[in-house]
Amino acid sequence: MAVTATDRTGETHDATPDFVYVVSLLAGLEAATGREGHAGVLPFLGMARAELTDFGQRLPACYVDVPVIDLRAGLADLDRRLGTLLANSEVLQHSLRIDAARRLLRRGTATVARGPHPASN
Repeated sequence: MAVTATDRTGETHDATPDFVYVVSLLAGLEAATGREGHAGVLPFLGMARAELTDFGQRLPACYVDVPVIDLRAGLADLDRRLGTLLANSEVLQHSLRIDAARRLLRRGTATVARGPHPASN
């Protein structure tokens, strides 16, 4: 079960290590500018993070530094970790948000796999 605390604004801060790491990895992937395919996947990462954090209502208690060396490897790691979060989720709303985030991530990953659009060259 998630370890949470609610502040006066109604935001929930989740200190569960897996959740903190996944949101931190998402932030690291968003910050990985200059990597091939980053521009195509960035909007999907932002939407996935919005879903995962329930649009700001479920925030990580803190962030950890997650360096992203390879964009594709980071995306694959994130997909795997989202799958683990989903399998271990005990709250229906969290499960739905994790599933939505994972679907968005996979759409973004598909854009990286396709490569640059021919018109952008």
